[in-house]
Amino acid sequence: MIAKRAWFNYIMDVLLFLTGVILAISALMLWVVLQKGVSPSWNTWIAIHRWSGLALGIEALLHVVLHWRWLVAMTRQVFKRGAD
Repeated sequence: MIAKRAWFNYIMDVLLFLTGVILAISALMLWVVLQKGVSPSWNTWIAIHRWSGLALGIEALLHVVLHWRWLVAMTRQVFKRGAD
């Protein structure tokens, strides 16, 4: 059985990926496919882009908080190795 923490990390990574995909698709729709302000769906895609960007930012912040000890330990190793 998968440990609870590993399962949570997996779910978090999947959410980060999916939100990033949504953000990329909405960016492409706004930048490449739709003409600014001409399409009735322009405001819908703007809303999708803004909300997915906000969600991705919150998820990334939570990801950093959850992995803070690992990030600190790795940073110490990197700087310790650089001093040699």
